Amino acid sequence: MKILHVAHFFYPCLSAGGVVNASYQIASMQSRDNDVKVISSDSCKERLKFPNGRYDVDVDGIKVDYFRNLSNGFKLKTMLDTPLAAPFKIRKDIKDYGIVHIHEHRQTLAIIASYFARKNNIPYIVQAHGSVLPFFQKEGMKNFFDKVFGFKILHNASCVFALTEVEKEQYLKMGVDEERIEIVPLGINLEEYEDLPSFGAFRSKFNIAEHDKLILFVGRIHEIKGIDLLINSFNDLINQSNDKKSSKDIDSSSIKLAIVGPDDGYLTKLEDMIKEYSLEENVIITGPLYNEEKQEALVDCDVFVMPSKYESFTTSGLEAMACSKPLVLTKNNHIHDWVDGNVGLACDDNKDSLREAIEKILFDEEMSLIFAENGRKLIKEKYNWDIINNQILEIYNKIL
Repeated sequence: MKILHVAHFFYPCLSAGGVVNASYQIASMQSRDNDVKVISSDSCKERLKFPNGRYDVDVDGIKVDYFRNLSNGFKLKTMLDTPLAAPFKIRKDIKDYGIVHIHEHRQTLAIIASYFARKNNIPYIVQAHGSVLPFFQKEGMKNFFDKVFGFKILHNASCVFALTEVEKEQYLKMGVDEERIEIVPLGINLEEYEDLPSFGAFRSKFNIAEHDKLILFVGRIHEIKGIDLLINSFNDLINQSNDKKSSKDIDSSSIKLAIVGPDDGYLTKLEDMIKEYSLEENVIITGPLYNEEKQEALVDCDVFVMPSKYESFTTSGLEAMACSKPLVLTKNNHIHDWVDGNVGLACDDNKDSLREAIEKILFDEEMSLIFAENGRKLIKEKYNWDIINNQILEIYNKIL
């Protein structure tokens, strides 16, 4: 099968978030037995550099064309590419492919690829990755984009991928026919989690004692991730003085919070909060960690927390499950229905509810162990890229 993926950020730009990892994993899996190419841009926090040209770059066996943006700064502010060469090359190359898979549709490369796909009667798929509806940031810009391009891109797609039932409802609100919506979750590469680091490496690097309780957040340091709520809850957790058996004898200095991820414009706000609450000894901010270093953090934590104000899925949560760790997340996360009481706890979007959920898991070892075992099992049975890629290829074949 000849498959063309369209992603406005792509590997190695991991700082752009989970969509980069998802598109990379899907393309990587498919490239083993299919002719796969990715078209992307050279944008990242800093413009990507390629020593041997920007076209037909080999990325772990995946062929990638990185189009140069006229302005990297404009792309980061608006999410819109300015790839001047893209229309000419895509118009020529797209005829060689049987299906086009677009990751996130509010982007210039999606406009170009969907146009030439329609013109050449090539079916295309849209996978919005949680960005179906125009809300939270730049709503005016997103609404304008949808009126001019977005609705057309969605309505002319042969199929759209929803991560969850919630996202399916969002596609319906955007006017997509129900029969063209397929629920395709995210996953992880199980091979990467078969040989995990030994316990203690992360703790040793950041001076965290073996018996300290460690709460972990992994993700972009962005307002939407709700890390301010986590810090507020954490402050209450370590400073409370009540008669709860679980916490009354716990030394506050033995509870740590590690925040792992690249700054996406919110780090200064968090640092100010940490200083205001005098939490410098309890909160560790590591910056971004990838691959084995991220696994070391996951292996060493007691609970993984994702307190997002909005989240369609939690890839880092799946990674925590693969490391046999329980989850705590807010009900703003679309996967909270199958997480709660199964692999972790879902809480309301307030500091008391979040603190209570974290506390329950930290100090109930039996509950924590059950959630950890359930999570590892669920990854093997459902949320891994081998299974999900087979589902995607079946959908491709049904469309072709």
